[in-house]
Amino acid sequence: RIRHILTMYPDAEVLSEMIQNADDAGAKHVKIILDLREHARKSLLAPTMSDWQGPCLWIYNDSLFSPSDWKNVVRVGQASKLQKVQTGRFGLG
Repeated sequence: RIRHILTMYPDAEVLSEMIQNADDAGAKHVKIILDLREHARKSLLAPTMSDWQGPCLWIYNDSLFSPSDWKNVVRVGQASKLQKVQTGRFGLG
C-alpha cells in the first residue's frame, strides 16, 4: 500500500505534502535536513538493506503523535483517513 501511495506523489510535491501533513497535525515548526552520511553496510539484517544506509532526507515537525495517528499509520490508505478534511493533497500518507 505504501509503495502505491508514494507513486501518486510527483517528486516535486513530496516536500510540500510533508509540510501540509505537519500543518494538518497542528505543527508550529517543520525542519528538513539533507543527511549526506553513508553508514556501514556490514552486519545488516538483510543484504537488501545496504541500499538504505544513506544519504537520506529527514523531515521533522513538532506536533504530538497521538494514538489515533498510530492507527492511521497502521491503516495507511484505508477509508478512515479519506474521510478527514485535511490540507494535504491525498490525505493518505
